[in-house]
Amino acid sequence: MIHKLSKYVLIFLSGLGGAVLSLATQADDKVLPNQVAVVPVIVLKVDVTGTCTDKGAVFKIVNTGIKWPRTGMLRVYNTGDKSVITERRLRLAHGQTVTFVVKKEKFSGQPMGVWLDPGWYHRNFKYDVKVSCI
Repeated sequence: MIHKLSKYVLIFLSGLGGAVLSLATQADDKVLPNQVAVVPVIVLKVDVTGTCTDKGAVFKIVNTGIKWPRTGMLRVYNTGDKSVITERRLRLAHGQTVTFVVKKEKFSGQPMGVWLDPGWYHRNFKYDVKVSCI
């Protein structure tokens, strides 16, 4: 049992989503075997919808999770060739809603998809919503 700690080293391993913690006691400076402390992974929790209107495609994003720790990228793609139609950086608080319109002139009747790319953890590419406005 460790009663007093004289020093500690904390190394974050971002790829593993955890941390390695090495401890030494004040009395004899022996290093204990590495212990793994779990660092919570902040997961993206959003509701994304898309609809077609006379003005163009309207997308609505609601953050149903916790406040984002850093900015993420919102990208609108042409789903045919996966080219980026538009993108923007954003950071959402819990419950915050963002609504934006992609005008008809920008997408020329091509099907579109929205994908949110958080900067704080890896998320496989998959459209959060797809729309096809003619």
